[in-house]
Amino acid sequence: MDNSLINFKVEPPRFNKPISFLVVDDDLRARESLVTLLQRQWADITEAEDGEVAISLIQQRQFNIVILDLNMPKKSGDQVLAFIKDKKIKTTVIVLSGEASINKVTEAVRLGAYDIFRKPYSFDELEHSIHNALVKLRIEEEKAQIQNRLAHSEQLHRYMVDNSPDLIYLLNLAGEFTFVNDSVTKLLGYEKSDLLGKHYSEFIAIEDRLKAEYLFNERRRENRSNRTIELRLKCNPSADPSKPFEVSTRPIELNSMGIYAVDSKDSKKSVYQGTYGVARDISSRKKAEKLITYQAYHDLLTNLPNRAMLLDRLDLAIKQSERTGETLIVMFLDLDRFKLVNDSFGHVVGDQLLVEVAERLKTEIREGDTLARLGGDEFMLLLPQPTSKEQAESVAQKLIASLQQPFFLKSKEVYINVSIGISVFPGDSTDINTLIKNADMAMYEVKSAGKNGYTFYNDKLEHAAAEKISIESGLRNALKNDEFEIYYQPQIDIKSRQIVGVEALLRWNHPTLGLRSPSYFIEQAEESRIIEQLSEWVLRRVAIDLFSDRHFLESEIKVSINLSATDVRQKEFPENLVSFTEDFGIDPQRLEIEITENMFMSDIQSCIHKLQVLSNRGISIAIDDFGTGYSSLNYLRELPVHTVKIDYSFISEIEFSQKGAALVAAIVGMAQGLGINIIAEGVENVHQSDYLESLGCHTMQGFLFGRPVSVGEFRTAVANQHESLSSLPNT
Repeated sequence: MDNSLINFKVEPPRFNKPISFLVVDDDLRARESLVTLLQRQWADITEAEDGEVAISLIQQRQFNIVILDLNMPKKSGDQVLAFIKDKKIKTTVIVLSGEASINKVTEAVRLGAYDIFRKPYSFDELEHSIHNALVKLRIEEEKAQIQNRLAHSEQLHRYMVDNSPDLIYLLNLAGEFTFVNDSVTKLLGYEKSDLLGKHYSEFIAIEDRLKAEYLFNERRRENRSNRTIELRLKCNPSADPSKPFEVSTRPIELNSMGIYAVDSKDSKKSVYQGTYGVARDISSRKKAEKLITYQAYHDLLTNLPNRAMLLDRLDLAIKQSERTGETLIVMFLDLDRFKLVNDSFGHVVGDQLLVEVAERLKTEIREGDTLARLGGDEFMLLLPQPTSKEQAESVAQKLIASLQQPFFLKSKEVYINVSIGISVFPGDSTDINTLIKNADMAMYEVKSAGKNGYTFYNDKLEHAAAEKISIESGLRNALKNDEFEIYYQPQIDIKSRQIVGVEALLRWNHPTLGLRSPSYFIEQAEESRIIEQLSEWVLRRVAIDLFSDRHFLESEIKVSINLSATDVRQKEFPENLVSFTEDFGIDPQRLEIEITENMFMSDIQSCIHKLQVLSNRGISIAIDDFGTGYSSLNYLRELPVHTVKIDYSFISEIEFSQKGAALVAAIVGMAQGLGINIIAEGVENVHQSDYLESLGCHTMQGFLFGRPVSVGEFRTAVANQHESLSSLPNT
């Protein structure tokens, strides 16, 4: 070797021009935010709103770093990567993307992405990756400088070969190594002498030897030869301890081609001499792919399988069960009161709780079971091949019991429960999505029944869900088709036998089921928020029915209208109701709204304020079904209540239960003591009315005095009463 090589030194490389960036993202805000952060250190930054613009810019100038989104209009990030690779453009691409598909992200790695970050990302980690990329650029620039300086020196070409990070080798006709560069030590832990004269197969992983046979005996030249084939090479098990090897094999990407020399006997012919190959270490890429694959199939907070892995395992378990005829169990778990923890302690503590819950649940299941987190506070458990429903019940009981002990969050004891819905294959369904849906439906049944328990799916749940959907759809059509009606039930003063009030009762004249009371549809109306439209319709209908009638206007009869909790919770509820009375010219003294006790329990202060606004404007407030909810004398004292309506369930007990009669007497006495009017609902016979009258309750409503009637019939009753009173002599 030329002695000049020994004295050869490479000066530390420096960039002659500022580092140039191209930021490609169709999300304007994300792009501008990233550019602002980059401009803290670098000035030469260009933006592109899609892949087509990016390719155009790349053709016009050189960029050191390209930060690229994958999913974009016109041309995707994959197409930009493919263009850069196909045109052999020298640049470093870092991918920032919200893409969750493992195939999509793996393809980006194969197309040459230097690094990949999934949105949302840490800018500190991105900045670290950029600095690493710049180091790589400096090294490449150093190599380029060396190549330019040593282009015509055979010794210096050897220098570049020996310092290449890739393993470069030559094989003879027998498949034995005749040359390897110095990278073999760093890559595999061998000295060059360990390979020279040895057959290549000694250093190939056993599983890859058949594939390697074609590569290491490659005879084809240049473009016709094998390109980028992946293999695993054996590492030296007795390598120097200062060069630790974590694995026994190292993945490489191999290029090989045949080497030929001119035939000494015929210059027009060439003779095969052996094989030339380059093996590139792809360990980092494989680790990245492994990490990406893990992230695609696991919940990163709890490290449990995610929905994607659960569906894969459930699909496999179903296929196995179909072959064996065995059952399998799917459980849908939802934590009770988790929102309270999040609201009280914050999301960081909430995440800590989810991690601890996952750890507890894992201790209660078998090795072959799959516990997955679907998101939020929802988990799912797959039990393949259970022996019976009893076994599933046993597991559910253990899961519930495991969460009974307190969790310690910020030095405070926190208790949390779980509701579990269970579906069984094949009894409940043979379809994956239906099994999950059925378990979910059963879980909600547990929630509605009081939480902290488990139940199996059954057909009744499906029918109930279908009926809810049918009712909601029917309600929307009923509003359009004017299928609702108002019936009016009079409230009688027992002394004068005159109508002193009337309750407006909503009915749905269903096209196929006939007349339906609110008990059939009110729950679904409230859940779907259709109740707001219904309440508005009732108010307008009552205004038209009654306050346009001369005899009703000339009377002092007060009309009662039922309102829901959804109505009262509306921010502008009192103002809207007052505005309604003004628009229709209704005397507020003639209007009474009925609310239930449970309605104001969730936010008593807000309810008091809203009802006080109405009371100040002359609108009366009545507590409907009094005694059936969370009765509280304190709330009754604070609320601006004018009337208490004793529920019919208590009235019906008067003649059969001494306790029932005593309870009615207590309610009447309490209301009288507070100066509140009393109305007894559901009075059906004289015995009940006589007892109520003896207590001092003089206003009654029920079948004894009149059933709910149409507006025409009620108007007639009011007119008759008006004429009867008019005919009485003045006293």
